[in-house]
Amino acid sequence: MIRARSLATLAVAAAVGACRPVMVPDVPVPDADPSDAWEQVLAEVVTEDGRVDYDLLTDERAALDAYVAWIGKPARDGGRGGLNHAMALNAYNALVMFAVLQDGRPDSVLDVPGLVPRPGFRFFYEQAFLVQGHPTSLWEIEHEMLRNKVMDERDHGALNCASASCPPLRPELYRSAGLDRQLKDQMQAWIADDRGVRFEGDQVLFSPIFDWFAWDWSLLTAGEDLCTALAKYARGDRRQRLTALARQGCPHGWFDYDWSLNDASGRGPGRAGPVTRRAHGGADALRDTDPAVDTD
Repeated sequence: MIRARSLATLAVAAAVGACRPVMVPDVPVPDADPSDAWEQVLAEVVTEDGRVDYDLLTDERAALDAYVAWIGKPARDGGRGGLNHAMALNAYNALVMFAVLQDGRPDSVLDVPGLVPRPGFRFFYEQAFLVQGHPTSLWEIEHEMLRNKVMDERDHGALNCASASCPPLRPELYRSAGLDRQLKDQMQAWIADDRGVRFEGDQVLFSPIFDWFAWDWSLLTAGEDLCTALAKYARGDRRQRLTALARQGCPHGWFDYDWSLNDASGRGPGRAGPVTRRAHGGADALRDTDPAVDTD
């Protein structure tokens, strides 16, 4: 997950985008929709805590490759208008897993080397995939197809960037008919997990994702503080504590983001990424630095 910040950075991104590699599976496009077969494998490789068994995924990658090939099939109208909300979420998560395998299962998605020496730039922006016949990066799916068009802050709980601190990955595909329920369920699972919310002393520590995309949460929750906004998805003691902190002005900070691969098969140690803890509610604020393309 990355943001867009400076015009200079975007200019470099545009130049790189003109010659970026397009990663495609070495399989033909299936005649029939392979979503059901991929969903069966997804249920097998995603653990109860929402991480990925990449050893098993490697063994079962035929279903992933077929699904990625299907995503790349050109739309009848020649555009990408057929990629609805649920399909965009599914495409992002599948392409992340596909990229992890294609990139040799790096210790962190920030470590994949590219033309621009910026952590995560290669993984999220420089390398592209075919989405309905068009070269498309993970950045474009997240920001152009989802944030700029759909504008649902709950998507941040549904997208998984293959890192230890990412929200839990859902072991099923998103479906248009039940998407609202699924997104609510994802938010509940994220807030119930230490990858979303932690309590420390008299304050709450949130995932830096809520800081990186603070504009989304402020706009789409009508300016509610995070304690109030997230208490709606919390249960039991967590809801009570968030509600109580909301009455105190929601004193909070951000915990360090772990960008190590969310690999449940046990490869590699955890590693915190370039995130500086920042306190709110009367404390001085320090600037954070998130990976890849960042902007003001």
